[in-house]
Amino acid sequence: MKNLILIILLFPSFLSIAQDDIHPIDFQNKNCLENAVPTTIGSIKCEMEALEAWKLELSEILKRLKTNKELLDISLLEEAQANWLIFHESSLKFYYSYYQIQYQGGTMARAAVVSFEKRQLRERVLYLADLYIELYEN
Repeated sequence: MKNLILIILLFPSFLSIAQDDIHPIDFQNKNCLENAVPTTIGSIKCEMEALEAWKLELSEILKRLKTNKELLDISLLEEAQANWLIFHESSLKFYYSYYQIQYQGGTMARAAVVSFEKRQLRERVLYLADLYIELYEN
């Protein structure tokens, strides 16, 4: 019984911690999707906005990573990023092909690919942000 009361008392604080960890782009994207006209076009618009925001975030984190040449080999970072972009574009082509078959073309295929692209870019940005924290804030 005591454990149940403790769980009930602590549960709201776990929720607030989890909510604090939501990236602002994810928060805006979630709100956009919740308020979008319930159509594929509406969700594509929200995902495209989030995708553009993640692209800006990627550019910003790459700039920040390049500020200290003593802690990081910038040429290797640029090579790794160029290789990641090749992988990213290849993945998009593959998923687009798959979704074209799966959804027989149309806007559902486009929505799925945009969502995939956003998720993949988001993961890259968060990885680089973690690297930045490890390099410069420890």
